[in-house]
Amino acid sequence: MPNKIEMIGKVFGRLTVLKEGGRRKNGSIIWKCQCFCGTIINIRGDHLRDGNTKSCGCLHIERIKELFTKHGMSETQTYAVWQHIIQRCNNSKDANYPNYGGRGITVCKRWLKFENFFKDMGENPEGLTIERKNNELGYFKDNCCWDTYTAQRRNQRINSRNKTGINGVHFNKRDKRYCVQIGVNHKIHHIGHFTTLEQATEARQQAEQKYWGKHV
Repeated sequence: MPNKIEMIGKVFGRLTVLKEGGRRKNGSIIWKCQCFCGTIINIRGDHLRDGNTKSCGCLHIERIKELFTKHGMSETQTYAVWQHIIQRCNNSKDANYPNYGGRGITVCKRWLKFENFFKDMGENPEGLTIERKNNELGYFKDNCCWDTYTAQRRNQRINSRNKTGINGVHFNKRDKRYCVQIGVNHKIHHIGHFTTLEQATEARQQAEQKYWGKHV
């Protein structure tokens, strides 16, 4: 059993140790503490001593609120990403709604508030975008991550009208050639027409490297 370290009366951040609150199975002591805000919680002694826990949780909430007030989150890229998610899933007038909300892609109730989205995902890292791990499921913490724009585009659901199996490549029946295009900054760039699927596939890959390569 670990040696007991006397903790009663000591202050760690906003927490004051009141008394023992029990022991874990391994013998380590749980301490009953009172937070500056008045909340009483039980915390492991090692978490107090190494600084991992400094409050009942109120300090973290206050820092998030301060971040919103001090840095103006409504003007950040993170907020813009969240807005786009909400709009394409919940606003039937949004241009992207048919591919999201229109086909059953939803935003979890928790993420209808930006504060919760920010708490779960953090700030949008530079050069990355929000990605759903499973494109058939909606937006919630366990199904989302920040990823490269290239990875997101490659993971996109292939249009049901696309019979080639390759994003950005479709067969033009009129001239009997493969048409290649790529989306960049919400605009479609036409790469060209090719005789074989192999040529079209190679052209598409080269276009991805040219337009998205810096995000890899």
